[in-house]
Amino acid sequence: MKTTKNAESRAGRGRGRPARRGGARPSAGSRILAAIEESTELLRTEGLESRRLTIRTYSLPPAPRDYRPEDVKRVRELLGTSQAVLAGFLGVNVNTIRSWEQGKRPPQPIARRFLAEIESDPAYWRRRIGEHSPSPHPDETGR
Repeated sequence: MKTTKNAESRAGRGRGRPARRGGARPSAGSRILAAIEESTELLRTEGLESRRLTIRTYSLPPAPRDYRPEDVKRVRELLGTSQAVLAGFLGVNVNTIRSWEQGKRPPQPIARRFLAEIESDPAYWRRRIGEHSPSPHPDETGR
């Protein structure tokens, strides 16, 4: 049977990948090891094997918890803000905050993570919001 270049590419040959054994796909671990071995060989051929490589591993924080409508409202009330102020602070439309608080839509994961941060230290976030609030105009303060 005649094989074409495309058939070989689909099988993982011709691009530095390990060939499939018996049609089974290699495990992720064996593909990673093959890539490391290929990289190491490249470093050797380029005369760079004596350079130091650093590998770092990071653990990701758990996914943010779900926020029900009453949770969103509670966090907003912890800040002592209106829906409009919270919307501006989070960078979303005020209608988005309303839809979260009315249960029409749940907050997106990034918003849930930020709500959790606010919940963990509301005093800090109240100060942060206060720093960015406009100062009252002197005529409005009666001075």
